[in-house]
Amino acid sequence: MKNLIYQFWEGQPTSGNEAGVRLMKEYADRIGVEYVFELNPSWPENARIKRKNLGRYNPHYGAFKPIFDESYSKYDNILFCDTDVIPVDRCSDNIFEEFVDLDIELGVCEEWMQPELRSTYNMGGISTANDKRWHQIIQNTYNNKMPLDDKGRPRVFNSGCVMYRADGRKKAKEVFVDFKSYCSLMATSGLPAFYQGDQNYLGSMLPRFNWGLMDYKWNSQIFYQPGTTGDNRPISDYRKNPCFVHVQLRGADNYSMERLRKVVNDKF
Repeated sequence: MKNLIYQFWEGQPTSGNEAGVRLMKEYADRIGVEYVFELNPSWPENARIKRKNLGRYNPHYGAFKPIFDESYSKYDNILFCDTDVIPVDRCSDNIFEEFVDLDIELGVCEEWMQPELRSTYNMGGISTANDKRWHQIIQNTYNNKMPLDDKGRPRVFNSGCVMYRADGRKKAKEVFVDFKSYCSLMATSGLPAFYQGDQNYLGSMLPRFNWGLMDYKWNSQIFYQPGTTGDNRPISDYRKNPCFVHVQLRGADNYSMERLRKVVNDKF
């Protein structure tokens, strides 16, 4: 099989992003797969869906380039990772081998803690109440049955680490709705701008696929505890035998290689 890890960055890369790219390239070399990083990537001119005038999240939609760019059609599986998703030093597990065993078109990791956090905290408008409004809008507009947890709360899936099989990318070309129309729908709904991003867009499209969950070890998260402020904010550390760590700490884009590796590989 021909497998690829794809990453990109728009704008001027910072030290943390550059370190993340280097460490992901090292992981790709360890497991023997191809790796592509694109700086300020262009969007394919002949793509059915255009990526322009999408508001503040316009750059984030570059995550979908391997779906619409025919130069990537030669790959059996493509893993997209944000540049702040960092492999731990010891990781030699092959994510592609585990994905193939799942026999799905598209794989994501679940932010299993978010329904509870969002029901407790309103994080800049990101809340269970707004998630439910978003769910209802998506179901009414696109007729997509959205997944709920065992308490009836919207489930949350992170778009920072997504695996696409070739048939999943082919389907996405056909069933993805126009990015601009989705962003406009969110803008007119009165929901916070967060819901216009690529993560919620992908979440809204999941029901159209044979999708499934990848092990959380591929997108374990570290972020500051909601509801706290200041220089010494406590950290929510959701790592558990991780292979990739999603470093969602404010300021991490400017970490040095040494500091980033320490955060990812050491306990606080």
